[in-house]
Amino acid sequence: MRHRPMEVLAASAIAVCCLALALHPTLRSPVEPAAAPTFETVPTVVQTPTQPSAAARPRIDVVFVLDTTGSMSGLIEGAKQKIWAIANRLASGEPRPELRIGLVAYRDLGDEYVTKRFDFSSDMDAVYAELLGYEVGGGGDHPEHVGRGLEDAIDRMQWSDGDKALRLVFLVGDAPPHDDYGDDPTTAELAKRAAGRGIVINTVQCGLSPEAETAWRAIAAATNGEYSQIAQNGGVVAVATPFDGRLQQLNNQLSATVLTWGSHGDKLNAQVKLGNRMAMSASAAAEAASYSAKIDRMNNEDLLGALDGGQALVDIPTDQLPDVMKTMTQQQQVTHVADIRRQRTAVNEEIRALSVQRDAFLRDAEKAAGVGGGFDGNVTETLRRQAASIGVSY
Repeated sequence: MRHRPMEVLAASAIAVCCLALALHPTLRSPVEPAAAPTFETVPTVVQTPTQPSAAARPRIDVVFVLDTTGSMSGLIEGAKQKIWAIANRLASGEPRPELRIGLVAYRDLGDEYVTKRFDFSSDMDAVYAELLGYEVGGGGDHPEHVGRGLEDAIDRMQWSDGDKALRLVFLVGDAPPHDDYGDDPTTAELAKRAAGRGIVINTVQCGLSPEAETAWRAIAAATNGEYSQIAQNGGVVAVATPFDGRLQQLNNQLSATVLTWGSHGDKLNAQVKLGNRMAMSASAAAEAASYSAKIDRMNNEDLLGALDGGQALVDIPTDQLPDVMKTMTQQQQVTHVADIRRQRTAVNEEIRALSVQRDAFLRDAEKAAGVGGGFDGNVTETLRRQAASIGVSY
């Protein structure tokens, strides 16, 4: 384990006592003169997060169960473009929920794979990296193995417990299920299982297949979920704003404040995530920057986030430190972390200010153009309505 909370508390207590003695001479012995505090002797103090802990906030768990056969290319590409927009909109809830997203890609028997599963993560950079790897292929006959995708989502994901957790599945596809596979539970059986576990299945039908509509409506109804129909290509519309260019620059500056730490594998993962950010379109980068500034957190391999979570800097082995900090003294490390934190704070403040203006521009533009019936708008509006059940408002 990386966390050593007792050492952190002890170090913080020592620092508070030293400060009290320095500020209140009457607390010192009258015999001994006060020793002037030196910068080198101040213990490393871990910054305490100012926001409520993740455990104290309402939690929204969302699994996207996506048909990745050949006919779904438009939707999959649209999802790659809009996953940050969905996360960004959801992060604006009051109180802000802890959002975790999982993915299940499904095809059919005889294809390259039947399902691919990515378990829940609050690291949106990790979700985005996984989604970027999705390619369409396979298919052939009209029905697909919808049931296997739902089974992975319902039975094999680490769902949150408790009354303050909203558990949602978005089943997205254009073909009816292969409920004729005798060795697997039917979609009706799986929907009943989900309902018993407090999991709501929302179904999003791409295209106009009557068979798919019948199945999608029945699955949603069995769990008190919502059924909706969108264009075959996903109906995703990108709206450019005057703020995108500057927010893209700020997204890059925000990425530059990530101090990657951990194992060699952790650092490689972080490189991929940061590379993905640098390669984003301006609109996607604007959404990513806005989301990260709202939650005040970057990827899982970021040292600042680890320190906010209770990790003690003094406990990190040298080989797991960010490369730039390996040859620094302990005090230099503390100073460097503080400098990077100040830089991030300044960038986040500008991002938040611009995001308010961008959000207002988008609301007006989308209202005027009638935009909102695509994949991202559909998911966002459904989630906003259902989040009221755990006390989150938008």
